[in-house]
Amino acid sequence: MRIETVKPRGRSRAVPKALEGVWRFPLLVWVVHFLLTQVPATLAYHYGTLRSVRMDPPRSGTYVPDFGPESGAYGVVLPTLDGLAHWLVEPFRSWDGTWYHLVATGGYDPNLEATAAFWPLYPWLMRIGADLTGWSPETIGWIVSNLAFMGALYYVYRLVSFDFSVPVARRTLWALALFPTAFFFTAVYTESLFLFLIAAALFHARRGEWLLAGTIGLLAALTRSAGVMILAPFGILFLQQFGWSIRAWFPKAFAAALPALGPVIFGWTLQRSGLDFFDWANQQWQWNRFSANPWRTFDCAVNGCVAEVRFISGQSGPATVHPTDWGWFGELWNNLNWSFFSSSEFRYRFGESHVFELVVAIAAILLVVIGARLVPLYYTAFVIPALVVPLLTPSSVNPLMSMPRFVLPLFPLFVVIALLVRNRRVGIALAGASSVLLVLLTMQFALWYWVS
Repeated sequence: MRIETVKPRGRSRAVPKALEGVWRFPLLVWVVHFLLTQVPATLAYHYGTLRSVRMDPPRSGTYVPDFGPESGAYGVVLPTLDGLAHWLVEPFRSWDGTWYHLVATGGYDPNLEATAAFWPLYPWLMRIGADLTGWSPETIGWIVSNLAFMGALYYVYRLVSFDFSVPVARRTLWALALFPTAFFFTAVYTESLFLFLIAAALFHARRGEWLLAGTIGLLAALTRSAGVMILAPFGILFLQQFGWSIRAWFPKAFAAALPALGPVIFGWTLQRSGLDFFDWANQQWQWNRFSANPWRTFDCAVNGCVAEVRFISGQSGPATVHPTDWGWFGELWNNLNWSFFSSSEFRYRFGESHVFELVVAIAAILLVVIGARLVPLYYTAFVIPALVVPLLTPSSVNPLMSMPRFVLPLFPLFVVIALLVRNRRVGIALAGASSVLLVLLTMQFALWYWVS
């Protein structure tokens, strides 16, 4: 579909009645999401038991003692927080939260070279906020994540209402906020900040406000490696608004290209810290990532394979990639009791089964295919690169590692869900089921079990 140039709306222009008080509905969704994530996380963390076992060797059925928090960055166990942060923030700083703490407090240390895989804007905000308030960096990260998610819901609501309708925008917000891994929007992770910046940049680009859109896009490109991929939807919107007349492109083309500076600025930052310019990509080997085409990635996920990887020791060699483990379902069926369901052994096996990663990856691809004719071209142009790149760099630990988290900022996927699920009863049933999974996976995450 062709999208004509959209000029900024003046204050005298009438606003559709359904968009009056445009903050109210996003705020409602934010409150529901916050209650469904924060309350279970706090209760689980303070009254549950942290992960105490792991399977060694993997898939052997043999469990050995383990302490969940030692799974964080370089085995660092963060100190206990004081006051309200002890109840609110601690449950949400697991896994990557430790990495962002290291970057926020120590910068990009050449002795901790894997920190180069974590992009700088979020830890910079954590450090600035901590210096100004005296609070812990994780507390600032938690605040940034929650505020950013509120802003993200607002911009997604405005953008989808602009391109479709208010009812579609409302269903999109519910689908996004109640997705089973949506707790990452509350955690000390970049998902909410990235979604906020992407949605804001596309909204202002859609309205033809290119300097503002480009500046926000640059910030997105400093938040996640996928941020620079906003150049694809920017390019489509730019051509649809200005055509192929090069004379009409300038000077706005410079603003539209600002996100390309993101990797340059980050690379320069790494060099000044004593690391290599391209370490933001090169250090991915520390997560046992290797190169493959998408078909091989899925084959490894379903059937298992052997991949050549570089190990932590620095040596390269073959690594066994285990297939998705469906055995936990039969094990649960034969032990339908609370003691087994809540045991550390079962929860560990479920988290490491990689079933959810496979299901979400397949569903995301189907939504892209179905949505190709339902959503504007610039929506699809944003989603496809962000989905394809992880499929080109699988990990021997899990070929589809983190896919249920990577899809969260890809809001066009949730727009497709909103377009497909129009029946109110079906929508309520799906929302209820997804909310139950959201609560369960939030508790898993808070107690240091792998989720995504």
